[in-house]
Amino acid sequence: MNSGRLNTRIDVKRLTKSSDSYGGTTSTVAVNSTIWAHKSETKGEIVQENGKRQQYLEIELTVRKKTADTILNTDILAVNGVTGDYRINNIFDSVHKYYTTIKATKIG
Repeated sequence: MNSGRLNTRIDVKRLTKSSDSYGGTTSTVAVNSTIWAHKSETKGEIVQENGKRQQYLEIELTVRKKTADTILNTDILAVNGVTGDYRINNIFDSVHKYYTTIKATKIG
């Protein structure tokens, strides 16, 4: 893969804990890192659950292997220019040398 195809900016968000003024902790989601990826939409469907329509959109992101090593399965991805966040379903090394593929589904 040509590195020039990594043209989509992705914010990797992670749940972090910070102390509050009362001696406890507060959990917040904060941007952990920003990466570049090649994004392709693979599947989209509208499903009716419990009388409510839900739209699911699956994407595939191709990123550099060293960059993907810092991403956890529990992280949330935000594509710049697109509303909504994506939850990671699967991370695996692709057949391309030095690249990793991440499959994610849009939340909500």
